[in-house]
Amino acid sequence: MNELEQLRNGIDKIDRELLPLFLKRMKLCGQVGEYKKKNDMPVLDSNREKQVLENKMKLLEDKEMSDEVYEFFNSIMTISRTYQKKIISNEKYRDCWDILENSVERTENPKVVCFGFEGSYSEEACEKFFDDNCEKRYVSAFGEAFDILISGGADYAVLPIENSSTGMIAEVMDLLAEKKLYIIGEEYIPIRHCLMGIKGTKLSDIKKLYSHEQAFLQCPDFIKKLGAVECISHYSTALSAKSVAQMNDTSVAAIASERTAEIYGLEVLAENINSVDCNTTRFVVISTRPEISNEASKVSIVFNLDHKSGELYRVLSGFARGGLNLLKLESRPVREKPFEYKFFADYTGNLKDNEVRAITENIAQETRNLILLGNYINADGEHK
Repeated sequence: MNELEQLRNGIDKIDRELLPLFLKRMKLCGQVGEYKKKNDMPVLDSNREKQVLENKMKLLEDKEMSDEVYEFFNSIMTISRTYQKKIISNEKYRDCWDILENSVERTENPKVVCFGFEGSYSEEACEKFFDDNCEKRYVSAFGEAFDILISGGADYAVLPIENSSTGMIAEVMDLLAEKKLYIIGEEYIPIRHCLMGIKGTKLSDIKKLYSHEQAFLQCPDFIKKLGAVECISHYSTALSAKSVAQMNDTSVAAIASERTAEIYGLEVLAENINSVDCNTTRFVVISTRPEISNEASKVSIVFNLDHKSGELYRVLSGFARGGLNLLKLESRPVREKPFEYKFFADYTGNLKDNEVRAITENIAQETRNLILLGNYINADGEHK
């Protein structure tokens, strides 16, 4: 037996001694949870946890490993708290797991709402996802798309949710959390903006520029080169192109896709005018009903946290302990509560997998008002 094996055997021996002590501790924590449930007490007592950790650190004579000791006891307390929450608020998670029971098959030849108009990037994402086997209609506002879905006027909606250059589209994310609809799929569409106008337009002629506000944010360097032009925000890039075609005026131009120029008979004056070459927009496909296939590989959630020190750390620790790959974490203000935030997270996994479901439940127990937004195939990677 070499030296490394001897050291490992020593660790195994200590672990065997620790296990019964840990289980004994957890049994006592369970009894504490039952007491709190009976007396309608909250699981978390931040002041007590802080005092307990401080007392543990006072027992440490050698401060060299103080960080490691603190993390050790903090992790034990997090595990204990999660266990107590299972006892106290087990009913909380039934709605979350209903997402599996209520999962349905994909609707054939569906009615789909696209943001924008014919030729928009949303339409491109729609055709990529549904292979154009759908009946499309267009809306000029994100809220309108949600309303149509909820009223039964369509089966799905395709909306942009984030851009690789300008970040998340806040209104769509807020509506997802508010309306509690489901993400059932996603597509990544490369964004290659073009400047376009009616035939015969010269760059020096342009006085007004029409496009969606996101396009302006994605092309600042090129717009600056045009000089003193007025940027006018429109509902979508495609509608901007349509409007410029209808104006039939060489002093106006639009920023949109090359495909849009072809549809509305405009002349492309400049290609690939994005400030960032690898500009990509993520589109989500949403529905009133969840659809979870065996191939689903990404989970999206939104949750709130108490406005207290260490709350986000507890949630992140849950991902770390479970070994889930956290793909994204974004915060948004809670409108009715100044300086409080809700968090949107994406991570890998399929809720049909027992381990992923258990880890998700543990994360839910560390949060408030967790909503499962969807479990679907991760389309990321195709654009890379």
